Amino acid sequence: MKVEKLLNSLIKILEEEKKLIILSIKDKSYSENLLKTLEEKKKTIEKLSLLPKEDFKGFEDKLQLIKSLSEENLILALNNIQFIEDIFEAIFKEETKTYSSEGNFSKEPKSLINKKI
Repeated sequence: MKVEKLLNSLIKILEEEKKLIILSIKDKSYSENLLKTLEEKKKTIEKLSLLPKEDFKGFEDKLQLIKSLSEENLILALNNIQFIEDIFEAIFKEETKTYSSEGNFSKEPKSLINKKI
């Protein structure tokens, strides 16, 4: 039953993470709570990773819910990043010029958050 307890704990953590991702765009205090929740999620996942695969049989519905919540949280986090980047872009409308070997140039918006996730 250790697996079930850890899976239920992870589901609760993911639901809390979702709530905090939504609220964190409003207030810094939510961001701090989000960081604590992410650390708790990491520890729970580490515990689950130590268990043999056979222990997870019969919990496919919980695993599917965890996958679904994780995907939703990723999408929300990416949307927050895009929102913040759009704000910075509107404030600091900087453009970079890229010159080709023929002497032509093209303008590209400069991204403050230039990472692929």
